Amino acid sequence: MYDRRAERGPLGNDVRHRLSASGVYELPGQNVLIKGWSFGVITVLQGGAPIGATVLNNTCNCFNPGALRADVLRDPTLPSDERTVSRWFDTSALAAPAQFAFGNASRSIMRGPGLFNMDVSLIRNFDFLERFRLQFRVESFNVINRANFQDPGIQLGSPNHGVINATRANARSVQLGLKLTF
Repeated sequence: MYDRRAERGPLGNDVRHRLSASGVYELPGQNVLIKGWSFGVITVLQGGAPIGATVLNNTCNCFNPGALRADVLRDPTLPSDERTVSRWFDTSALAAPAQFAFGNASRSIMRGPGLFNMDVSLIRNFDFLERFRLQFRVESFNVINRANFQDPGIQLGSPNHGVINATRANARSVQLGLKLTF
């Protein structure tokens, strides 16, 4: 907290790898069954955001404007094949600071889970009476039905320390729509 060198590090919105792609494809042809249809897709693939490690108790016995940081004994980052929702990082690599002392953890020492989402749409336009257009839409959000997890609990001593217990996005959903323009 009073160690300004520990304040150096990536902010919570520092996502190093992000791919966002979208596109719409209109089906070609004069066939009445194919004409007017278009297919759209929006895809987002990104790495995890930085997260820190804090303690529940005020070990420094001082005024603190926020959470106090933990002591880092070794790198708490687990290899990707060992990470699970019940153990996202090595909780034994973190400890509570000594009484009347601040923790040595810097602002962001780990990364949370990434994100992969894909939304698709199928749209058909019907033109009639020269001025009217009716659009029929089928849209599916999170079409791959992937669970995108929230960050794990970072407070040492809490029951959720190192545990992911929530998702960012909802399960797959499909909606139908009609739009009349004139």
